[in-house]
Amino acid sequence: MIFIYSSFLNSRLEYVAEHLFKNILGVDFILSDDKKVFLDYPGPGINYSTENLNHGIHIFPHGLLEETGLNFYLNTNKYSWEGLFCFFAAEKGNVPFDIFSASFYLLASYEEYGVAESDLHGRFPPEESMAYKNGFLDIPIIDRWAYKLKDLLIETFGEEQSYHLRSYRFVSTFDIDYPYLYRNKGLLKNTAGILRDLSKGKFTEITGRLKVLLHLEEDPYMKALRWLDDFHQKHGKNYYLFSLISGYGKYGRKTIYPQRKYYRYLRSLEQVEIGLHASYDSFLDKKRTGKEKRKLEKRLGKKIYLNRRHYLRVRLPETYRILNELEFREDFSFAYAKFPGFRSGTAVPYFFYDLDRDIRTGLLIRPTVVMDSCLMTHQGLKPEDSLSKLKQLADECKKSGGDFVMLWHNNHLTGNREKNPWVNVFIQSFEYAFSLENGNFGVRKK
Repeated sequence: MIFIYSSFLNSRLEYVAEHLFKNILGVDFILSDDKKVFLDYPGPGINYSTENLNHGIHIFPHGLLEETGLNFYLNTNKYSWEGLFCFFAAEKGNVPFDIFSASFYLLASYEEYGVAESDLHGRFPPEESMAYKNGFLDIPIIDRWAYKLKDLLIETFGEEQSYHLRSYRFVSTFDIDYPYLYRNKGLLKNTAGILRDLSKGKFTEITGRLKVLLHLEEDPYMKALRWLDDFHQKHGKNYYLFSLISGYGKYGRKTIYPQRKYYRYLRSLEQVEIGLHASYDSFLDKKRTGKEKRKLEKRLGKKIYLNRRHYLRVRLPETYRILNELEFREDFSFAYAKFPGFRSGTAVPYFFYDLDRDIRTGLLIRPTVVMDSCLMTHQGLKPEDSLSKLKQLADECKKSGGDFVMLWHNNHLTGNREKNPWVNVFIQSFEYAFSLENGNFGVRKK
């Protein structure tokens, strides 16, 4: 049990302490503003105040946690803690920075509030983030800080057996933007596709399309989806699918007819948890998001509690307020499309904290670490370099018991590993990430 003394107590301090101690380190803690009780406590203690009490580990507060609302003129005062980047540096205390304020700043995505600039899709630009600017986007920095604090507490007080460190987990997820490559697109779109391929001399594609349309072969995207399920069954691994149900158009689904067979297939799956892939056009639109949720629930015959937004379109706090109000329980959207890494500085799930209202909500954020198209398109990496990057990110999650949440799309996994090198990248990265587990990670039961 860690006793934390503070001259103030509020929801911000409780929120960040819960993440550092319970979520990451697996140890109980007490928060108290009773100085006498703290001084009499015989076990591990932290003095989180400006006063030097000569008792416990002293962490000098920056002041962020005592505030309400937002302060856009923060002096982050950067530093290094035994080689680890840190900020909100302090000249006093046993820890060279305010680990509570710095962790809260990243967990609550403080820097994303009130930002006027956005990218083409209305998202926070990763280049504006502290993680990108200071070179720690590839590291779950909060998790590393927590482990260093643990080491300092053990060195000072002993009681190593009190910590029940969280185990690394590999979380396999897929976005199903396009269930079909050729099926259910209508006469005009398929005719246009054939003429386009004909003009480019792509006779193999024309033959493949005709075989699918004549029901001589299965559609490549659906075939990849079935292969993925067989692959996970073979490995005894549960996984997540996020289905795009609406939003026909430039950034939406390409099929125009009802896909009854597709939804029957989804209902038949046993080793998967299905969530909504909220459409591009439902961005910041509660009514539309709710309509898509109800539509998917009707098609699958069950409640939907999981979400990942199409194009990872998230804007704080609006996006998560909408999901919270629509009774989603978990969101997998928090990642950068352009860069892999740890957008909020942690690989451990945490609850969304609404800064404007200063409350911890019930919406669990499951940070996605890397997306296939990020490596393929935005980073322009070759398959072999992408595999190295995926392994590196999995290793980073393993070091401090985080979740390696990997996102792939079925349309990138068509064909076999000889014809499509990305199939091989997926297989090898999956098997590597899965091998790091101390046991299979099952889908959370409702």
